[in-house]
Amino acid sequence: MAAGQEKCTGGDHPTNAQGVTLCHRCATELEADLRDAPFVWNDIQTTGARLDVGAASVGSSGHKAPRPAANLDALDKAQTLRVILGGWASQLPQLHPANDPVKTALWLITQMPEIRKQPWAGDLKQELRDALNACRWATDRAAERISLGQCSDECPGIMTAIAGGRVAKCRLCDSVDDVRARQQWIIAEAWHVMAFLPDIVRWLRGSGHAKIDVNKANVWVHRGKLEPAACDMDTKRPLYTPADVLATYRATPMGRRDVAASQKQVELVA
Repeated sequence: MAAGQEKCTGGDHPTNAQGVTLCHRCATELEADLRDAPFVWNDIQTTGARLDVGAASVGSSGHKAPRPAANLDALDKAQTLRVILGGWASQLPQLHPANDPVKTALWLITQMPEIRKQPWAGDLKQELRDALNACRWATDRAAERISLGQCSDECPGIMTAIAGGRVAKCRLCDSVDDVRARQQWIIAEAWHVMAFLPDIVRWLRGSGHAKIDVNKANVWVHRGKLEPAACDMDTKRPLYTPADVLATYRATPMGRRDVAASQKQVELVA
């Protein structure tokens, strides 16, 4: 870090500005979380008040089943979010909305220039992010979930997320990750996964990436235009990657026309 540069309280990097403790990137992330807070708050309140599925009445006595308890875990997460928003808002000298997380979050957005000067700005950013993620995870636990692959090289757990949600979580080590970023990483990695040629061709056709069939791909192999990436040890069949097959396709006259047509479509939309 260059001499005279202050360290950003939101991470191990300089602020690149004088008189502030939170860099522009971290401030933008904090503001985005504050904008999300009212929506997350409404969701967690709904979840907290939602009746859990209780045991059905035994027999047919006609008596009503006992009213199930509220979702106490969700209410606990909501209370944590309320305390964090109100607590940090009280650190500012200006009068802030009391006991109203939605209004407090929106008010804090208007105070961003002042917040960026505070030594606790990074703590607010991290605590708010953790509280929002906890609320998101507690919301609609029974909702449809999607798998986002192994957590990491160090953890064999599987990252899962609520369909349409923003946060993925590993049940084994409790690590969290951004759903969109993880999906983009999986897609990027998939281009280099080795598989049999027919399987890759079907995927490329089904996803709309390439208008090819197995016979055409085999012709490329015989002509030396497409080379295998490896050989399957069990079947002794060659293995290819989607990236190599797609690159070979795009080098053909039909592939070049499709690429040109796609680029023209993008220009028209823009």
